Amino acid sequence: MKRYRMLSIFTLCNVGAAALGMAALMTPGVGRTATDSCGLGLPPNAPGFAQQEAQREAEAKRNGFLRVCEANLQRYSVTFVPMTRATAGLDFAPVDLRTTPFARLQSLGGRKETMGDRASRLYRGFRTPDGRTLTLFEHDMSADGTRMRRDPKDEPERVNGLPARLIVLQTGSGRAVSVLSWRQGRRYYEIWFDANAARDPMRARLFGFANALPASVPACPNEPPFKEMILGPDGFPVDEPTLPTLTKEQMQAPSGKRSCP
Repeated sequence: MKRYRMLSIFTLCNVGAAALGMAALMTPGVGRTATDSCGLGLPPNAPGFAQQEAQREAEAKRNGFLRVCEANLQRYSVTFVPMTRATAGLDFAPVDLRTTPFARLQSLGGRKETMGDRASRLYRGFRTPDGRTLTLFEHDMSADGTRMRRDPKDEPERVNGLPARLIVLQTGSGRAVSVLSWRQGRRYYEIWFDANAARDPMRARLFGFANALPASVPACPNEPPFKEMILGPDGFPVDEPTLPTLTKEQMQAPSGKRSCP
């Protein structure tokens, strides 16, 4: 049975592994200023969503970054394991980094994640010469049947000519994480590191790593193309496909992984 899964990237903070779910409500906490935000923000159909987005956009333009609470940076702390363990059973081929600037960095290992029954996501960590942690995240959506839609107006940057988005999050204490994300075909990428890359030279450094990545090869190169996801006025998809009716043979067959066409 072919599986269908859907992803929507909605809000300014909706990035990383935690970004692949619905947004949590933004709640003020004790000890934070009024400009600190926690969680992923209001979901698109909630009252006040448009006002929240306008406030965040204005803040990001004014400061070059979005002010967040310390908890918002925890999702970018990945516990890495040896690469042989991280890539064992992976359902796609990660991009080869041997001829890229990543090869000159100290490897911290990796970590795989599954979507349903497919190991379609991989994190790889690196230590830079100045002691910063750089993380490369890949998600092969052809391996698990995932779909994604990103609003073009939220992707003013370019990585190898492809629309991209840079988000800089910083806490009141000065801790920061910069996240650059983009999609190349059915491969979704993020690169983040623990510094404020709103301005040069950190910004140029981050884009240099991204532009050096070779083209990816999808796990299912002959996958039928998906229709472009359409969002309704409430911010949710209006064209969600229904699962096909199973035949008797399919119902009796052992549960297996998604097969490529």
